[in-house]
This record gives sequence, structure tokens and C-alpha cells, in this order.
Amino acid sequence: MKQNNIIQLLLVNHSENDAVETSNALRNSGLTLRPKIISSAELFAKEIHKKNYDIILFTDNIAELDVSIALDTIKTAQSDAVFILLGDKTAEETLELMTLGVSSVIPEDPEELTGLIIKKEFEALKGLRSKQVLSKQLEDSETRCQQLIDSSRDAIAYIHEGMHILSNDPYYQMFGYESRDDIEAMPVMDLVSSEDSAQLKDWLRRYSESNKTKSVDEESSENTLKVHGVKDDGTEFQIKMEFQPASMSGEECIQIIIRNDGINKKAQEKLQAKLATLNNQCQETGLYNRRYFLERLEEIVEDAIDNDKQAYLFYITLDKFIEIKEKLGDINSDKLIANLAGLLKSTAGDKVFLARYESYRFTAIFQTDKQQEALQTAENLRKTIDDYIADVSDKSITTTCSIGVLEINSSSNGAQSSLTYVQKACATAIEQGGNQVYQHIPDASEMSNKELLKYWENEIDNAIKQQRMFLVFQPFVNLLGEGSENFELFIRLRNEQGDIIFPREFLPAAEATNHSIHIDRWIIAEAMRILSERVKAGHNNRFIIKLTSASLSDDKFLAWVKHNLERYELKADSVIFQVKAHQAAENLRQTQQLSKQLQQIGSHFSLEHFGKEENAFTLLKHVKVDFLKLDIELVKDISTNADKLVALNEVCAQANEFKVKTIVPFVEEASSLSVIWQSGAHFIQGIFLQEASESLDFDFSSFS
Repeated sequence: MKQNNIIQLLLVNHSENDAVETSNALRNSGLTLRPKIISSAELFAKEIHKKNYDIILFTDNIAELDVSIALDTIKTAQSDAVFILLGDKTAEETLELMTLGVSSVIPEDPEELTGLIIKKEFEALKGLRSKQVLSKQLEDSETRCQQLIDSSRDAIAYIHEGMHILSNDPYYQMFGYESRDDIEAMPVMDLVSSEDSAQLKDWLRRYSESNKTKSVDEESSENTLKVHGVKDDGTEFQIKMEFQPASMSGEECIQIIIRNDGINKKAQEKLQAKLATLNNQCQETGLYNRRYFLERLEEIVEDAIDNDKQAYLFYITLDKFIEIKEKLGDINSDKLIANLAGLLKSTAGDKVFLARYESYRFTAIFQTDKQQEALQTAENLRKTIDDYIADVSDKSITTTCSIGVLEINSSSNGAQSSLTYVQKACATAIEQGGNQVYQHIPDASEMSNKELLKYWENEIDNAIKQQRMFLVFQPFVNLLGEGSENFELFIRLRNEQGDIIFPREFLPAAEATNHSIHIDRWIIAEAMRILSERVKAGHNNRFIIKLTSASLSDDKFLAWVKHNLERYELKADSVIFQVKAHQAAENLRQTQQLSKQLQQIGSHFSLEHFGKEENAFTLLKHVKVDFLKLDIELVKDISTNADKLVALNEVCAQANEFKVKTIVPFVEEASSLSVIWQSGAHFIQGIFLQEASESLDFDFSSFS
């Protein structure tokens, strides 16, 4: 189970027996908990400062610990825990308590209500924490961008609706102004001659319009314009403006670059090296950043697999650093991390590639074939941290670290697996008391699993080459009698003996190694080939093509889709691309981008296995979809289960509010049809219509 799905729960109750009963009831309601029971004010203060909890479940009956004192303690500890009060309160009392900072006030009965509210508050807390992490990443990204802009000798500016919103020093200096304030909020038209202003205005209008219809992958051959610039003193000079679409603080804008051709080659190379360093470094510690480390790890692992090279991967975690952070605060703890990073760097030396992975965790790669040398280096890093005494804010602080070590060699199973194993080794070191080095040695089950993954990689590649992979089709019918002939596609594989193998056997292995990209691309090409033949034969077909999560991050996916649409002369709206709802939520940013790109070219986007989670429609606030294929839990026994019917009606009603069409799958009998019809669903699918098969001979006219 993922660690971030375990609720760290602090139960504050004078009766330990009552707290245990509450904890058991919450577990029985389906929550995964790591509870701690507190029955005194003194223990509460210690625990809040010691650990960062998710939920505090408080009963208003603790001696010397009323709600206001508890809330003040939480505030002092800088905890973001959700404070829930158990007890019967009037509306006026509830209002007063929530004004103080209580998140929810709920009666002790029924216990199911407590479980539902804790689940809801925990999900909201995870969302808030994710937002904070993303905000910090965005801030760091914008800081790096600003540093890159400021480091450039080329003149760079950003304009929105014709007005300057940001520029660097060379830009305003080129036009003879004294500061950025003189340029910002000034129309760009004011910086070109009157003879060229109309040309620039018309050009910007056409450029903006063309970029609205252009894919992100397309490069414009007409992104430069030669005009006469006008300095502050009225002097005119010739310039060549380069334009690129950009985004600033969430707003679409245009980047202008005016090249400084006077920079000599040596200076340009020096500048590029500086920019590359800035882009690869963690600004707080001076170490390499996480992004660059992951790129380097990919290269090292590939080199080990392809060329039989050897290296060692370290994962370094500062022990009990959350407690140190609570004592020092954010600013001082960041200073301490920077100091410790410097110590690690000087101890590691030039042979070790050292990076800040996240917060108080570091990673390192040591390219050597000598195991003892690698383990000794890890031990030296551990000892360096153990011996260090930091003076921070008039306090002497000591800490230790736990280090996981993994050998990377020709039998390694990719960068992600290597990272998972070394994190597991570090976790083992922490569980054994911390302040130690632990090397991960793959056990038998891991070796067999790796062999299984390799087997399926080869089997999938061979099945494609030997034409043993094929598609089957299942119709889905519009209840309103729409004319198109709709089919969903499913993948099948025949082994060399001719037996049919279903996706549940080979797809998990393919997804684990990102090898499913090859399957997705084969399906897209094969589906469009078949669709093209059907269209030429006079059929009005539309296909749902299922995608694995690997395609969400495939930067060449859209180009592959467009290539096959053009190759087979198909309309983009004849294909619907579909991903699982939970994979879309886990890869939200990539899903947003993919949905937007598909809709820009005219294709449709769908989510499947949708609706079983309570907050399922939250996803639709972030991702625009055209179709929702509902989860089997909403459909099973629908003709005999009134609760299921209510749930289906609610989901369909919400989908209609979002103007999204719903597909009800797994329809097995005619008795379900009437209740589905009344639910407001748009399409049905299932063996009541036809099982998935290799033929496309379903008679849609019976539903028209």
C-alpha cells in the first residue's frame, strides 16, 4: 500500500478504551490508519511537536486541554493537521468552534459519518499538500527562468495583448531606457518606427491566430520580423525580432528575442555553459537537482545494461529531520540542509555524482566496479554527517543519516526499478535504527519477477513482428439512435502454440517497464488501418482506442496519431482515445496536456472505470473529456438493486451537467435496458449486444 494513503491519526481522548474502539470502528469503515492515542495535555504538546499528523480526532473532555489551547499548540508547532472535534454541539457552538480553527464538528454517532468526514478531510489535506509542493516547484521554476533571462546577453521580453509584462536588462538598454519600469506596461508598438508599427500590429495578430491552431510540436518558419526600432531619444536602428509562444503566471503571452550578434563565439559558449549549469543545479544547495539526476541515472542504467558497465546508486536520508525542522523552522532548517549538502559534496569528491533528490534526501551515483570502494564511500558520507555539529540560531544541532546502496549492472531492470530498490534499502536502514549503510541485494522473487518482465518484453516484440497480436471489437450503441457505428477495441495475443492470451496476463508487465508504448503505437496504427478500410467500404465507424499510462508521458504520441490519421486519410473525430480514470488522476498534468492536444486536432477523449470513487467528478474540473465509460460497480445488479440505480442516476446527471456523454458497459440482459434508458445515459455496451470478436458485423440499424 502506498505510504501517502495511510492516515496518521492522533486520537485525543481521556479514555484509552474509547479511543481504541473508535480506531477499530474507523478501520472497519475502510480507512487505513496509523493511530496514536493521547490522554493528557502534556502528551499532546509533545506529540504534536514530535510528528506531523494528518488528522487530530479530539474529544472535548481532556483535563487542562480545551479546544483553544489545543489549536494554539498546533499553530505553534506549525502543523497542518486537520482538527476534528467529536461531540454534540449546537449550531452556535459549532460556528464558534469553526471560527477558532476546528475543521469539522461531528457527533460521536453514527461512526460511519466520522469515517466519511475523515476520508474527505484527508483527501483535501493531500490535495493542499500537493498544491504546496507544486507551488514551490513552480516558484523554483520561475526563479530559474528569471535567472536564465537575466543571464542572457540577448534582449528578451514578454508581451501580453501588445503590452510589455517582463524584460531583461539588455532589452530596455537596447532601446535607451534606464530601467525595466520604463518598459513594462508600455505597448510594443512604441518601440518601432511609425512606418513599421502597422506591419508589426498586423503580424502579431496573424501570429497569435496561427498559434491557436498550431500544435505545440510544430515550429513556425515565420517567427521573425525585421523592423526599425526606436530608442528613447528617437534614434532609429534595424532589429530582427524573434517570436515564440510562452506562458507567464498562467497567462498566454509572446516571447520576443532580439539577438545580440556582437557576442563572440567564446562568450556565447561560456554563456550557454552557465545557463546549462543553472538549469541542472539545485539553487539552495549547489548540488545537481532531481531532474538532472534522473536523466543521469537513466544514462548510467542504460550504459550498464547495454555495455556491461557497473556503478553504485546511493539514497541518503537525514534521520528524524522532521523533528529538527519543527525546532528550527523552515528558514533555519533550509540553511542546515545547505550546510550538510556542502559537507556531503566535499566528502564525496569528484568521482561521485551527488544530487539533492527532495527536501532532506540526497542521491548519488558512483561509477566503479569495486564494491568495497563504493561501500566505504557510503560509510564516509554517513560518518561525515554523524560527526557534524551545526550552530543554527544559537542552537547546537546534530543529526545522522541512513544510506541505501544498490549495485547497477547489466542485469538491472531500468532506472525506476533501481530507484525503488535503493529506496527500499534506505527504508531498511531506518527501520534498523538509522545512522547506517544498508546494501540492497535482490532476492529470488525479484529476480524471477525481472525475468518475467524481460520475457514479456521479448514476447510482445515477437508477437508484433510475427503478426500474433490482433484486435477484437465490441459495439457500443447510442440509445438515442445516432447513426455512427461505434466499436471499442481490445488487444489480444496468440502465443506460438496458438492459444489466446488476454491483456491481464501481459499488460501489467508491459506497463511496469513502459514497454506498453510499443503496444499502444501498434494498436493505433492497426486500428486506423482497419478504420480506413471500413470508411472506404461506406461504413460510418468510430473506434475507441484504449491507451496505457505510458502514452500519457510519451512526447511523440501526438505526432504518431497525426501521422497515422494523415497516412490513412481519416477524420480525427472518428477516433476516441481512452485511459483509465485512476491513471488519469495519477498523471494529472500529462492527462491535461494530452486531452488538450487531442481536442485541438479534433479527436475525442474518454475515461473508463469511472464513477466508483466519491469524488470522481473532481477530475473533470481539471481534464476536459468527451465520454465517460462507467465502472462495473455502478452497473452490476442494477435491475435488482435500487441503491445501484440511484448511484447510476446521480453519475449520469452529473455527467450531463459537464456535457459529457456516458457509456454504460457490462449490460448483460434486456431487463437492465429500461432502467439504464431512464438514467440519462447515452450509450450501452456489453454481451447483451455482442461479445468482443474479430468481426465488425454488428447490426446497428436495430437501434436506430
